[in-house]
Amino acid sequence: MESFQPDVLIIGAGVAGLAAAGKLSQAGVRVFVLEARDRIGGRVLTIHPSEFETAVELGAEFVHGHPPEVFDLISGADIRAVKIKGQPFCSNEHGIGKCDFWERIEKVLDAMKKHGLPQQSFEAFVKQLQDPEISDEDKRAACMYVRGFHAAHPEEISVQSLIEGIEAEEKIDGDSQFRLPQGYGHLVAALSRNLRGNVAKLELSTVVTQVKWRQGSVEVGAIRNSNSRFTISAPRLLSTLPLALVQKQGATNRVIRFDPPLAEKARSLSALRVGDVIRVSMTFRRRFWADMNAEGQPLAKMSFLFSRDPDFPTWWAFAPLDVPLLTGWAPADAAERLSLLSDDQICERALNSLARVFHIPVERCHEELTHTYTHNWQNDPYSQGAYSYVARGGCDMQREFAAPIANTLFFAGEATNFAGHHGTVHGAIASGYRAAKEILSSPAS
Repeated sequence: MESFQPDVLIIGAGVAGLAAAGKLSQAGVRVFVLEARDRIGGRVLTIHPSEFETAVELGAEFVHGHPPEVFDLISGADIRAVKIKGQPFCSNEHGIGKCDFWERIEKVLDAMKKHGLPQQSFEAFVKQLQDPEISDEDKRAACMYVRGFHAAHPEEISVQSLIEGIEAEEKIDGDSQFRLPQGYGHLVAALSRNLRGNVAKLELSTVVTQVKWRQGSVEVGAIRNSNSRFTISAPRLLSTLPLALVQKQGATNRVIRFDPPLAEKARSLSALRVGDVIRVSMTFRRRFWADMNAEGQPLAKMSFLFSRDPDFPTWWAFAPLDVPLLTGWAPADAAERLSLLSDDQICERALNSLARVFHIPVERCHEELTHTYTHNWQNDPYSQGAYSYVARGGCDMQREFAAPIANTLFFAGEATNFAGHHGTVHGAIASGYRAAKEILSSPAS
């Protein structure tokens, strides 16, 4: 493999790395993609349980809005996309009822867009918000949304970044959400097919340990299949490493060491945060919740179920398809606690949470259950977290993190998306396209 002389080395075969590799190889640039895992896709992880009608996602699941980066691939690869429809419900200590969760959130977010200050944290904004139309319950719902949707701590996340994200979503009809019943893995496969075979190489189970660089020259040290060390050189390198791995560069034996260190990135890295999420998907013998009612409304068309459960406050069904699948979502503080447990313990906690929020005996949950699936992204050595958010005072730090160094080191990945789409698959793909464009227009090209 070392006889292949690349023009660009790419660390990571997630969607950002694949997107960049496709654009570069189609332009005739020789690319060598190094992926530590034994699969492509990064934080997209799709499984296909036998005798189950749809895919089960353990990583990214939703398509937010109509981003062209995703829908162009969907159209080109004839991937089925289903718009999410259904009714949200809320669960409290009294039972399950109709839900005004989104209406409460919208009131607070609309006020934030009008009155939020760029240097504020979301919690600071909420504490000083004085509006007779906005109740304490509205504020609690908004903080729950920030924890759940952004996997962020309200006392840390930037108001300005939230506003920019809302504005970015509005441009792509972000209120519409879709899922891919065949699995997000089909989208990853479509990206991989864009790599031109004669000028693109991709090697799995290859862990990069060191990047030695100077202007116009990069030498990468790596371990193939856990036992074979080698080095490979190129004039340029594109890093699509998840944020946590760049923040910890060289801090442990399992994190890549840059030599010299990325001193230019210290300020931006200190202003970005890694959000934690634990998700558990459960398959059942049947859609038992379809037989339940809440305030006269059947749960058969339930989309989301919101609660204040300490472990898994949010659950969702596979709406609008009648699939016996529920997913529990534990963000931020809850994920930090749960990530210390084994997968079996996490799944057991999720089942207990399910019983609490549906107000049914846990024994019934066990009777209906066929399988549980989870992946601990916090303990995954190649992600060490879910997705990024911007801390208070961190405006423009994603752009700074994304900026090339000496036309030699380039950066992509969802955390480098400075257009308001960080934390999304389409944002990661867009960052890969952006980095490829930067490489193609750099003087070395």
